[in-house]
Amino acid sequence: MKRLILLFFISFNFLYAQDDLMDLISSNQNQTEYVSYLFKGTKIVNSHSVEMPSEKVLQFMIQHRFGTLSSGFYELYGLDNAQVRISFDYGVNQWMSFGLGRSSAIKTFDVNSKIRLKRQSKGYNSFPFTIATNSAIFIKKYTYQEMQLSSFDFINQLSYANQLLIARKVNRSFTFQVTPTIVHHNLIKDQDYQHDKYSIGLGIRNKISNRISFNAEHFIQLNQNEKTNVLSLGFDIETGGHVFQLHFSNSSAMIESEFISNTDGSWTNGDIYFGFNLSRVFNL
Repeated sequence: MKRLILLFFISFNFLYAQDDLMDLISSNQNQTEYVSYLFKGTKIVNSHSVEMPSEKVLQFMIQHRFGTLSSGFYELYGLDNAQVRISFDYGVNQWMSFGLGRSSAIKTFDVNSKIRLKRQSKGYNSFPFTIATNSAIFIKKYTYQEMQLSSFDFINQLSYANQLLIARKVNRSFTFQVTPTIVHHNLIKDQDYQHDKYSIGLGIRNKISNRISFNAEHFIQLNQNEKTNVLSLGFDIETGGHVFQLHFSNSSAMIESEFISNTDGSWTNGDIYFGFNLSRVFNL
């Protein structure tokens, strides 16, 4: 009799445990797990990644580009020359951020907004990609004397860029991004140039260690052949609250209206610019 009672309790506990396991499996199937950290920073190298500052977080970034390595020892292989872009990006919420920047090279201000449309996820209602948009306006330099000229028109100082950012984290180490882009210049140099310039960007991140990754990006112009396609290679190094990016590129520009559609440098000719991005975030 005691054996029957013991067997009854063992069987009951086994069935109860099975019910708990099935409930757990069912619960997990009804949960959506979002994939995070597709890229370490908001920039792959020059171009935007799908990442953005978290809600109520302000990101301060300094982008620095030296001269070409082909400039020789007299210019210390480009280290005597420098261009700088300083920017602030603020996360309004988990789906939207705004940014403001200024480049020293052509004294251009830029304003951008980034909106995350969809996040890569697994589990219930999974989705294979993170998708975001990036829209930017660029205001080129002009002087007070230029404003006094009858031919001056403020609208000619403006350029625009619109991008669709599509990224997927394939595994813990590897992420790729495809970036269809339209750059529009209100003022063009001559009739051989086009106002609208179409390109597609390809970017990757390959994690080497917990704090270091290899990044690369390449933009292919689709309707303009007089300029060079930009290729940039580099490394991301995470140091506490900073992300330090070291890279080489055939463009010294750091804004889409320039490095995508106005790059003249060539890797084969030694027109290689060394540079870095340094970012810091602040919780507000």
